[in-house]
This record gives sequence, C-alpha cells and structure tokens, in this order.
Amino acid sequence: MSNTIQDELELAKSKMIEEVIFQGKTLAKLTRDNVAIVEAMIRNDSAYIRSTDISVAPVYNRKGDVKYGGSSAYWMSLLKRVLIDNVLDGAYTYEEIIKGAVESVDRENSTHLNADKCGRQEITERICRFDRKEFVECLKDPDYKGMELIREISRKTSAEKRARSNPSFASKFCHYACFYVFEGTEYQDNYSIYDGILKTVLPLYLGYYKIVRKYDLGDYKDYRMAVDSIRKVSGIEISRNGFDHLLWYYHKGRL
Repeated sequence: MSNTIQDELELAKSKMIEEVIFQGKTLAKLTRDNVAIVEAMIRNDSAYIRSTDISVAPVYNRKGDVKYGGSSAYWMSLLKRVLIDNVLDGAYTYEEIIKGAVESVDRENSTHLNADKCGRQEITERICRFDRKEFVECLKDPDYKGMELIREISRKTSAEKRARSNPSFASKFCHYACFYVFEGTEYQDNYSIYDGILKTVLPLYLGYYKIVRKYDLGDYKDYRMAVDSIRKVSGIEISRNGFDHLLWYYHKGRL
C-alpha cells in the first residue's frame, strides 16, 4: 500500500510556485502557471473571497447602521452600470456608489484613508467632481492629461493634522474600477497596483532581467513603466493584474 500522505505531499510539489534565485534572493518565476496558481489561491482564501463577489451587498443592523459595507466587486459593478450602461440603480445615487467603492477598496486593501479623519470623504468628493465622460476617459487612458485621475486621488488631503497623500489607494481604486467596469475589454488591465511590497521587490526583478534603465519607483508613472518593462523583457504574456498578484502574494510573507 502506498503512503497516502507522502503521495499527497509529492503531488503538492507540482503545484508550488516555480522559483528562481537572484543575488541570493528567491524570486517567483514569471510564468502563466505561477500566475494561475496564485489566482486560484486568492480566490479560495477566506480573507479575499468576499471582495471579488459582485453579489455581496452592504449589510445593516436593526438600527440601520452599517455592519458590512459591501464588496468592492459589488460597488464597481454598480459603477459599471452607471458609466457604461447609463443605468443608475434606484437604491443609490451616483455619489453613494462612488463612496461605497472608495470605502470598500480602502477597507479590503488596508490603505487607511481615514488615518487623517477626512481621506475617504475628500477622495469621494474629488472623484465625483470629474465629469462622468472624462472619468471614463481617465480610466481608459491612464496617461490622460498627465495621469490626472491618479494625481487627483493621490494628492495630499486638507487635514490640519496627519494630512497624507494616497498613491497606493489611487492605483488600487483605478485598477479595480477598470477590472470591473471594462471587464472583457482591452481596458480591463490598464492600471498596475502600486504597493509597498511590490515597490520593495521590484528592483530585484529589474536586476534579474538585466534592465539597466533607472526608474523612480516613488513615481507612479515610472513605476508602471518599470512593471511593463519587466513584463516585456520576460517574454511571457502576463497581465499587469497577474504580475501584481504573483509578486504580492509570493513575497508578502517573505519580507
């Protein structure tokens, strides 16, 4: 009789993320199989399941107070109906949809917008000030008017104390907006996620792929160009979404 446990462990080896070594550091190899492994793990991880479910609406207690604010997938799907289908759900105003989207992305990604006591409200108002057609253009073209959408969301809040800029949140909001609003189109993968983990490990991947151009990884435009240069030089067709998820999931417990 075979040893079932050992057989299972041996089989598990074939499901592990393939790795490469660079300057004594272990990196995730850029392959579509690795991306698929990570996407499967994220979609089966209880910490992230609700965020990707478009049916997960807000939950209220008997007093009408919010117990759970709804998933980013839920709010972005409503945003798609407004921006693409020109249909406004009678349950919410456009401003309420933007507010729900801002709060859900902030909550699910731990970007701490309200560390300054005003971030969520201010950023909601900034996004709402965009003409809706121009908002769509900004999502379709990240470089529109010098990355106006990223710049406007990122810029420092007006809080008297602890005023802060929010480039990580800005990238995540734009990323998930495109992911749901433009599902199945060429625009779905427009925005890279700007994240502390990714920013830390990106120089290793630039080095591994012998990319000598210097990028300012503190600047979102340069950061996105650095990601794209790695994707191109790797010779493997991987989406920005897949690249972000692979590096983030692989390295988040290793730093």
